Amino acid sequence: MKRINNIKLKILKQTRAFYIWELKREESLTESEKSKYLIALKSIEKIIKEKEDSLEREHYREVIKSES
Repeated sequence: MKRINNIKLKILKQTRAFYIWELKREESLTESEKSKYLIALKSIEKIIKEKEDSLEREHYREVIKSES
């Protein structure tokens, strides 16, 4: 399960990088497209943060179990 989460997290980070790259190429985007990219980027950032926090909590639990 941890490996699957890491893969998904990697894909999310790649998607975030692509959206940021697209936003930097402003001349190719309409205002509507730019708005959609920004909304999606905020959602992706939130999901990445939640997944990273979840992985940290999981790691912390494993450390506690191994110390017991």
